Amino acid sequence: MGLFKFGKSNNAYLPGCTLYYKYPEIFDLYKKIFSKLKIDFRVLEKQFCCGLPALEAGYDAEARKIFRNNFDKLKEEGIKEVITTSPDCYKAFLKNYPETIPDWDIGIKNVWEIIAKRLEAKPKLIKMQAMELVTYHDSCYLGRYCDVYEEPRKILRLIGYEVKEMIDNHENSLCCGSCGGLSRTNPGLADKIARERILQAKRLKVKKMIVCSLDNYQLLKKNSYDEVEILELAEVLALALGIKKKQRDEPEEEILEEEQSILDSEANRKLEEELKGEEFYESVAKG
Repeated sequence: MGLFKFGKSNNAYLPGCTLYYKYPEIFDLYKKIFSKLKIDFRVLEKQFCCGLPALEAGYDAEARKIFRNNFDKLKEEGIKEVITTSPDCYKAFLKNYPETIPDWDIGIKNVWEIIAKRLEAKPKLIKMQAMELVTYHDSCYLGRYCDVYEEPRKILRLIGYEVKEMIDNHENSLCCGSCGGLSRTNPGLADKIARERILQAKRLKVKKMIVCSLDNYQLLKKNSYDEVEILELAEVLALALGIKKKQRDEPEEEILEEEQSILDSEANRKLEEELKGEEFYESVAKG
C-alpha cells in the first residue's frame, strides 16, 4: 500500500496488526477520517508488528530485536512521529520503546486527543449528530498504561452521544479479557470476562458499547449475543463525519412478545450461569 495522500509526510500511521490484517474496512475508515480532519500521515509500504505480543509472552530478547529493527526501519523512512489507533501499539511506542532503545527519538502522538481538538475547532465537519445513549469501554492499554480516558469520551460527546458509565470505569475499568494474549492462551476465561463486561452494559439498558481497540472489539462482539451492539470508534466517527452512510434498518421477522421474552430469559440465564458467584467477579474485576 502506498501513500494515502500527496507528498511525503514525516508522520507514519501504524495501524497495528489486528486492524491492518483482520479489519481492512475499518482501517480504510480511519484513513478517510484522518484525511477529513486534515491529520497529516502516510502509511508505510511495509507494515510490521510493534513487538508487544512477543514481550508479553516472555520473549524479551526477541522483543528487543523487534523494537530495534522497527526503529531502524522508521529512521530509514525519515519518520519523525508516529500515530496509531491501536492502544497496545500506542503503549509500546510510548513506554516500551523509550525504555529499551537508548537513542529512541521518534515522537508518538495521542491521536484521540488530536481528533477531539479537530472536532471541537471545526464542528461543521460533523454532518450527523448521534443523539443516543451509549456506554464506553476503557481499553486497559489505553487507560491503565497510558492514562487516556477522557479523549475518547470527549469525541463521543462532540458527535452527539450521551455516555453512560458502567459500574467499573476509568482507572477501575474491568478488563474485557483480550489483553496479554489471554484470548489465545485461555480463551474460555477470556470469554467469561468479556461476558461479565457485556452484562455490565446490559444492566445500564444501553443498546451500544463503543470501544477504541480492535482486540477488545472482536472479543466483546463474539460474546455479546447481539444483545449489546459493539462498535469501534471509527465506525461512529465515520457516520458523524458523513464518510459512511447509515444503513436503513432491514425488515425483521416478527417475533411474538412471548417468544421474545423466552429468548431474553434464556440469554440472561446463560450469562448468569457462567458468571455465577461473586468469587469469579472479584478475581477479574481489578486485573
